[in-house]
Amino acid sequence: MADLFGGPPAPAPAPAVSAAKVVLPADRGEGMQVRSVFVKLDGVIFQQVTIENHGQQPLSGFALQYNKNSFGLVPQSPAALGEVIPGPIMPGQSASGNMPVTAAGPLSDSKGVVQMAMKNNVKVFYFQDAVDLTCFLVGANEGGRLDKGVFLEQWKGIQQEARTDVQGLPPAAENIDAVCPKFEASSVFFIARRPPTPEGTIFVYFSVKTMNGVVMLAEVGFRPGTGTASISIKAQQPQYVPLMTESIQKLLRA
Repeated sequence: MADLFGGPPAPAPAPAVSAAKVVLPADRGEGMQVRSVFVKLDGVIFQQVTIENHGQQPLSGFALQYNKNSFGLVPQSPAALGEVIPGPIMPGQSASGNMPVTAAGPLSDSKGVVQMAMKNNVKVFYFQDAVDLTCFLVGANEGGRLDKGVFLEQWKGIQQEARTDVQGLPPAAENIDAVCPKFEASSVFFIARRPPTPEGTIFVYFSVKTMNGVVMLAEVGFRPGTGTASISIKAQQPQYVPLMTESIQKLLRA
């Protein structure tokens, strides 16, 4: 990491960010506490970062590096964090910024986790954050929404299927007409809906496509009045299937 952290960051104003979870607590960061969340804004992935100074000396010289990860995510440039959070951050103060991220890095099956190293004027600190798969999905015009015929052909052609039963869903998760637009806003695109089965289950089908071209097919079995649903995912590349299942569960519970 010597090359990455060799030069001073270029100053730039930092936009405000929303609240995010703590990924480096102050007791492990020698007074520096870091909050983080990955988001997609207008088709661009950002890491929203807040740095809080709970120590006794000013903090500056910020730079951030990622390990290989499931999405190939890397900061847009080595100095990207320093450009959005130039510092110094005085004791008792905090600063926030939206650091642009690209999906141009090498891939490694990190189970959706991005391991990071952050440098400041004190030392280098290590932590990790999870990325929701929906940040890594493309829009309908980029192949995210499959033609119904193509979807059916692929669904029949993929034998392996990952199924999960979900319990404890809120009543809003059983309103299919409300759920589908929420899915589409996260680039999980509606394909078709089947009539209710004799048991009352309504199967709805969705497609997604990742930035690196992986297509996944989803079947959600809604069971109105029970607080339960089933999620089945099919894909030729299985490494993203558990992440897709987790993302759909989050959308149902949101």
